[in-house]
Amino acid sequence: MTGKAGERVDYGAENGTWRSFFLSGATELREGRFGTLTETTAPDVMSQLTPQMLSDALAIQIDRLKAWDENLSIDIVLTDTDAPFRLRLANGVLTYSAAASSGDADATITTTRRALPALALGLAPEQLAATGIQMSGDVSVLARLTDALDPGDKNVAIVTP
Repeated sequence: MTGKAGERVDYGAENGTWRSFFLSGATELREGRFGTLTETTAPDVMSQLTPQMLSDALAIQIDRLKAWDENLSIDIVLTDTDAPFRLRLANGVLTYSAAASSGDADATITTTRRALPALALGLAPEQLAATGIQMSGDVSVLARLTDALDPGDKNVAIVTP
């Protein structure tokens, strides 16, 4: 596909998402990669995520090969919503559950919903404490989880290899 073909397809697209995709592809073919226009870890973006959305955001960043041998669990207790849930990393996959969990987790994080996104920033336990996040149990599991994350390529190509 050439840049001109991408533009032709764009004019026929009724959906704005597809139109933007085709125009971005045409621009990339003509001028090269132009990078990601937004920063997904910006505090404004992160603060709007629900705990489940934050868990999903972390889960898609897991490097399954690095995390394959990891087996850890973290209970998260949100004091302002009374909605506990558990993160579990096993076999290279991060999952979460809001259902009652059996057995003890490796670590427990107690915080508010507003302070929870600080977990995604990869801060040290001392820095997390300054944001109002309290940890108990094996605090090294958070570092192990952070080490398994792959932030991805911010300059990813849309249509070129």
